[in-house]
Amino acid sequence: MWRLSNRQARTSSAPAMRFWSCEPVRVSVGRTCRLLASSVSMLAALAGASAAQGRAVPDTLRDTEVLLLGTHGGPFLSGDRSESSSLLIVDGRPYLIDCGIGTMRRLIRAGIRSETIRTIFITHHHPDHDLDLASVMANDFNSLRFAGGTATVNIYGPPQTQELVEAAFRYISIPFGVFAAEPPGAAVHVRNPFAAHDIRGNGLVYQDDKIRVIAAENSHYALMPAEFHGRMQSYSYRFETPHGVVIYTGDTGPSDAVTQLAQGADVLVSLALDLDAMATSLQQAAKANNWSPELLHAHMAHMRDEILDLREVGELASKAHVKAVVLNHLGPDGVQPSVFVSGVKQYYSGPVYAGADFDRYCLMGQARSAGGGDQHSTMHRCEPTSLKE
Repeated sequence: MWRLSNRQARTSSAPAMRFWSCEPVRVSVGRTCRLLASSVSMLAALAGASAAQGRAVPDTLRDTEVLLLGTHGGPFLSGDRSESSSLLIVDGRPYLIDCGIGTMRRLIRAGIRSETIRTIFITHHHPDHDLDLASVMANDFNSLRFAGGTATVNIYGPPQTQELVEAAFRYISIPFGVFAAEPPGAAVHVRNPFAAHDIRGNGLVYQDDKIRVIAAENSHYALMPAEFHGRMQSYSYRFETPHGVVIYTGDTGPSDAVTQLAQGADVLVSLALDLDAMATSLQQAAKANNWSPELLHAHMAHMRDEILDLREVGELASKAHVKAVVLNHLGPDGVQPSVFVSGVKQYYSGPVYAGADFDRYCLMGQARSAGGGDQHSTMHRCEPTSLKE
């Protein structure tokens, strides 16, 4: 988990940061579907289950943290890493970025109650970034329907996010409808707590009293036929917090828009591809599955032009003058973390870390030097979080 902290609040103009060892943080909070209220004993059992999933963050907490939940580069699944997902926690308030398969289980193991997350951002609609949204929504709905709250969970993403959320709610409504038909309990009406928002263009897409979020369309769909561009888009996000700036590239190839978005950021959370290893992997897959030369070429073009390789991550970090780099969405499988780090550091002189699920790194802000210049960032790996199996 990354932690950014600074005594003086600010938005886009960030002082230099340094990392320090921190304790794990846990958070909690408490259109209409006809359901049946459960008995008192069931409510008590639910309360116990919710307490086991997580606890409240103290109101006095004042920092920004990044918790990597899933760091595997999909779409194929891995037994060691979950698909792409991260949690940004600002002054104790959680924001979820992407929901690849395994996100809900990772949240539970991290001690985070998903119903406490009131704002979710999706970078793009590839399956390794959004397929577990339905699981998160189901867990939210199951918890909120018993609590009887009026909370709204806002979900932001590219075009088709509204369609995705509506389809996910219809999907989870079938099994929850069975609950509604079963005794015991009296019939009650529970509101749909999910509100979806399609992002359609660059610029400010979200702001509250903790963060500003700026989106930039990236190059992950650069090779997609033009006829699809209006309804299929991929975004990178800039999160400006009181304690520092965090960039989530999502999936992207080289992009001037992303370089501009990342200018002066404290932490660049970026995907990372070992292109040589991926080329070998694709050639083996082509041979095993009798791919045509055209299909192999198309896969290689996607990897080469629409995903950042290690050199390109380093060049992005250098051009944008970011203070630290955190690598996630790592691929292909079998490449050692040290290879990712050394590959990026050939082109970037700052600290680089190859993230793993539940990895925690802590960052602490420093005041600007008397001469007006920023002091260098320093990062320290924290002790592993104690997690539920």
